[in-house]
Amino acid sequence: MKKYFPRFSFFFILIVALTGCAQTKQYTPQPIGTQYRLGGMPSDIVRVQVNDLRAEKENSEQLIQAIKGQILSALSPEKIAGYRSLYNLQIDIIEHRSFFTLGNWNASTKLRIKLIDPQNNIIENWNAEGNAHRSNMWGYATAKAVSQDAYNIAVADMMSTLSAVSLKKQ
Repeated sequence: MKKYFPRFSFFFILIVALTGCAQTKQYTPQPIGTQYRLGGMPSDIVRVQVNDLRAEKENSEQLIQAIKGQILSALSPEKIAGYRSLYNLQIDIIEHRSFFTLGNWNASTKLRIKLIDPQNNIIENWNAEGNAHRSNMWGYATAKAVSQDAYNIAVADMMSTLSAVSLKKQ
């Protein structure tokens, strides 16, 4: 029994250490300081809907509000004269998480964007992704920072795509 105890102890400690390293965290991102402007999408004809499609929905409402607020502040304040039907901009949150692997925190944010016309036809589909990596210097503070990095990249990708859309001509 004595000769198996050190081996058992070593494997037990190894399993505990590896289990502790396999962590996933979800953080609510802070609003991005950069101001985006979607000149081709007037706020009076575009309705924004954000859906959280993740399996683990920790802080779901805060994440939805952060993305929705980012989009609403970017829409053009310009008013369209005459009767115009409403377009629906639907953003689905596919993934937003931080995960730890081999001494690094990694984060991934994935969004699916759909622009739907007044007749419920999909005009266009886009995907926006953000991936980030940082060495684990400050534990969960690093996880939160890398999560913010991935969110910032995904929002920049989304805004870049949406900046090419113009609903004024339609």
